[in-house]
Amino acid sequence: MAIKVARGQVTIIDQNDAVSIQAFIGSNQPLTQVYNKDTNTHVPAWTATPYLILTPSLFVSGKGATDQITTVGNASNLTPGIKAGSAKWYKNDIAMTSGQDNCTISGGSGRYALTIKSNYMSTGLPQVRFRFEAIYIDGNGLEIAFRTDIQFTQHQSAGATIVAVAYAPDGVVFKNDDVSTLRAHCDLWRGATIDNTDVQYTWGIKDSSVFQNTTVKAAMPAGNATVAVASTENMEPGGKVIIGGNTYTISSVNTAGKTITFTPALTTAVEANTYIKSPFFNADLGVGWAQLTSTNPRGVTGGWTTSEITITADAVLNFETFKCAIKDTDTSVGNASANKVVCDIISFSDMSDPITVDIVSQKGFVIKNSSNDVDAKAVLYRNGEELDSAGTSYSYTWKLWNAAGTAVAKTYTGKSITIVKSDVTGKGVLMCEISK
Repeated sequence: MAIKVARGQVTIIDQNDAVSIQAFIGSNQPLTQVYNKDTNTHVPAWTATPYLILTPSLFVSGKGATDQITTVGNASNLTPGIKAGSAKWYKNDIAMTSGQDNCTISGGSGRYALTIKSNYMSTGLPQVRFRFEAIYIDGNGLEIAFRTDIQFTQHQSAGATIVAVAYAPDGVVFKNDDVSTLRAHCDLWRGATIDNTDVQYTWGIKDSSVFQNTTVKAAMPAGNATVAVASTENMEPGGKVIIGGNTYTISSVNTAGKTITFTPALTTAVEANTYIKSPFFNADLGVGWAQLTSTNPRGVTGGWTTSEITITADAVLNFETFKCAIKDTDTSVGNASANKVVCDIISFSDMSDPITVDIVSQKGFVIKNSSNDVDAKAVLYRNGEELDSAGTSYSYTWKLWNAAGTAVAKTYTGKSITIVKSDVTGKGVLMCEISK
């Protein structure tokens, strides 16, 4: 009989990463509905064409920028897609069926769009929330439940009262390179009609460092980098200030002592009660909002003084909120809203998959006996697909740090670089930053 002298053991793990999914609901109508109590009308009216149409979208990691909402999944043969029969709509947490409450639900090939032909909101119920739920089957047969919501609000308008209503005609989500720009539109409603005559539009972007104009409390000579101010409210390090016509950057804020320190130092002396201004403040927008202009576009390409702005993907990092202020400039006799300002806000999201960077080398990253240089190349991936293989769409900045990691020994630019052996003493850390 054989004698056992040793035994080996190993653990085998089958580890499947779940895919990342992002879902949202698009609407062909604004998220605010105006109800005029005098005329008993809704604007926009969901009871008339084009009705209210809600369309879900689903983006899945590894599938690029293609909407996966129309795909049909099957766990038995590992076909990824929406599980048959799993798609459901809810109104205020109550399940909806096609044909109920003047609504219809299309099939999977119709993107499960929900068409609503009834004004669901009322004085007693001024909000309504719709939810879409389904199950996505990934390529490993795993079932992943997901849901997404959208909410509408009704504004009660008393006759000639004016109100601003903002909406996004093309949606509010940037996804990878699916769209390069989106639009934000805002109208002034007078009663139940849009008024676009004798109105003034101002657009802003959320910026907590924008403050209301204040004053210097005491005279300060040129060369001084600290001043006492009447108010430090909304002032933040990194924010910009204008003093005596010159622009400075705030270094620190002492809220208790009401002083600010800035760079560079004062180039000219300032008198007491000199105004300190935020370069982006606009009274119609208020504090915390930076006015969008041709000199301060913040990724918005145009329309700063019109009812519609065009927003690029570069303007939205994760999440960004915009504000539209509309002023009624009609000062004719009998206009009760003359010079009145009404505002609305709208937010956009960036749901792009993150870009990862792999640094590769054909020669390796070891210099042996000073006999070789090191070649390095930055390879970009998003959603499992390589980006910018030609190295023309992004800018590449490299830094080689010394052995202690305390100083930059050398800098390089370009998608592919060469670190000559004389650049490295002992060891070094190579870092690549990608920008666009």
